[in-house]
Amino acid sequence: MPEIIAVILNYVEASMEKYGFVKVTGSILFGIFLWQFSNILNACAKLIEVVR
Repeated sequence: MPEIIAVILNYVEASMEKYGFVKVTGSILFGIFLWQFSNILNACAKLIEVVR
């Protein structure tokens, strides 16, 4: 498992050197946002339901 993490971190480091910190970090955060988008919508719907 630690070897896999090291390989991923090396890939991320190489990508950051090539494209820059902001672009790589933004892409990762955007990917997480898309992955959790349905959960975010459900949470907002529940919040609106509770506030009403």
